[in-house]
Amino acid sequence: MGEASIIHINIIDYPAAIAQAHDPSLARRPFVIAAERGERAIVLSPSQQARTEGIVRGMSLASARRQLPSLTVLAPDPRLTDRADQGLQKIIDAYSPTIQGERGGHLYLDMSGTSRLFGPVVDSALRIRRQIRDTLGLEGAVAVGSNKLVAKIGTRTVRPYGLAEIRSGEEAAFLADQSIDLLNGVGSVTKGLLTAVGITKIGDLARLTDEEVLAFLGTRGLRLRDSARGLDNEAVAQLRANERCIRRSVDFNEPIIAADAIKGAVVSAASDAAHQMRCSALGCSRLTITLRYSDGKESTASCTAVDTQQWVDDGPIESAAWLAAQRAHIRRVRLVGFLLTLTRLSGVLYPADLFDSARTGRQQAVQRTVDLLKGRYGPTVLQHASALAHGH
Repeated sequence: MGEASIIHINIIDYPAAIAQAHDPSLARRPFVIAAERGERAIVLSPSQQARTEGIVRGMSLASARRQLPSLTVLAPDPRLTDRADQGLQKIIDAYSPTIQGERGGHLYLDMSGTSRLFGPVVDSALRIRRQIRDTLGLEGAVAVGSNKLVAKIGTRTVRPYGLAEIRSGEEAAFLADQSIDLLNGVGSVTKGLLTAVGITKIGDLARLTDEEVLAFLGTRGLRLRDSARGLDNEAVAQLRANERCIRRSVDFNEPIIAADAIKGAVVSAASDAAHQMRCSALGCSRLTITLRYSDGKESTASCTAVDTQQWVDDGPIESAAWLAAQRAHIRRVRLVGFLLTLTRLSGVLYPADLFDSARTGRQQAVQRTVDLLKGRYGPTVLQHASALAHGH
């Protein structure tokens, strides 16, 4: 294991926390963030007070209201979320050159080599937590670990508020007694399989041999077992506050699980993001999608253009988005939405004028026509057939 130099920041129930920071009077009553439309509208984010009353993320809004008639329901406010995202990035931007800023109140910092400037990493973590509270009015869980996996589980053990430090060399001991469902990839089905053979703690899984894991979890189980041992080589992605990226966040009217409906929404969001990108004369070489499940968990996957190629047109971006979504969709749980992000943006390799006649080829000509129509009549004038077929 390397030095414990990764900080993970996790602000629980981020949309509700932002709403309360914006309107402190909400602290005196239970409330939830929910889109009040659709027959199966669900709770997207409960306040801490609502949680104490038994209201959880993913619960149907109708059930939540029956359980707590005095419940206040607020609509999602993307403007407040964007403002909070920018505030968080501004705070952490001063601490590290390697920052992974994710929406939803999740942030990673690689503090390697910063001790001469800021002292011990755990001291920086404490200062960051205080700055977030004092500047933005947001309380969060913060943890320091030797890699992203350990740091993230660290915040899960102290949430909603607190500070954890898992020192280098102590990862196995820390993980051993934690509940198995704190591992990414352990949903209700996998947890049921593990529990059936007496595996309830992370340490139970960590002790299994390759043969034992393959016997009831298959090859995917080997990666899960390695995670239980605290092994994680994934670097902190360098996505800073001032780095250009294009995001599309989608919240479904009601939880869905049908693959064709999910594909329709993903393709539509990818097409919309790609259009915005081309309007700025940009291309991208990486796409990431984070799926949000009705039980509050998330899963993420990415696709990267090979051989330093660049994606510009709808076709390859839509294909990459759906491939990433399929990779991320590892649980048989209904989805409440997703976040799609285009990164590694750079100037397009063809002329900056999207409609330059020198750009040839049937596919390119069709793309030019589509962009012209969207620019003239709005981005919704043309939509992908799969999106129309499933109402997205």
